Amino acid sequence: MSAARAVERLLVVGDERALAAAAAEEAGFTLVRRDPQVVLCHGGDGTLLRADREWRDVPKLPVRLASRARLCPEHQLPARLAALAAGQLREEELSRLALRVGSRRWLALNDVVLRNDSPATAVRVRLSGVEGEVCGDGLVFATPFGSSGYYRSITREMVPEGFGVAFNNSTEERAPLRLGSVAAVEVEVTRGPAVLAVDNDLRSLPMRDGHRFQVTLAPERAVVLGLDALRCQRCRRSDGEPFNPH
Repeated sequence: MSAARAVERLLVVGDERALAAAAAEEAGFTLVRRDPQVVLCHGGDGTLLRADREWRDVPKLPVRLASRARLCPEHQLPARLAALAAGQLREEELSRLALRVGSRRWLALNDVVLRNDSPATAVRVRLSGVEGEVCGDGLVFATPFGSSGYYRSITREMVPEGFGVAFNNSTEERAPLRLGSVAAVEVEVTRGPAVLAVDNDLRSLPMRDGHRFQVTLAPERAVVLGLDALRCQRCRRSDGEPFNPH
């Protein structure tokens, strides 16, 4: 649906912030550092993920950098800001994953990844609903939005709804799991060491033998405006290749 909300207060994050801030002011927006109505994410998917960690409840507007890409006219920064001011950007709700480790909880817009801590050793895990022990390089839990990345590189497919679990380089061939909105996956690390990563957060969590965690869909959903700017196949990378060839 279209974004009917009237937007005045804008917070800018990402690379080339000074350029984006100047363009936003020229478009008539008031720049703020707190209580924004929309967060302008000036960059790519990684900028959107970082902004979602800090500004959970605020709609995000992703715009790629013109200095690093060949953007089509409607996805360039001035056009995106004009469309935002006119309430013409499509509004989408994206699901998030909820990761629980003990009493702590994290949200992921893209994916939750369990990896072996050292390439010299595999990680062994047990998953609820999966018979036997799984041995390999780890697991990838992905939302539909996040399944276009690491999850797809393993499975060669995407998740249309709910969330998916990919088995990364497992010793036995295993089809990915497709899970619904009420499903929860309990995982026990039976042989580590391993690490847990949430989206592109560099602060990974160490997992040792006997450690457990749970992944499910979160009730909190992210609101993104103009997501077509990240999906556009006419916008190209600086080397001329498509951003999302799948």
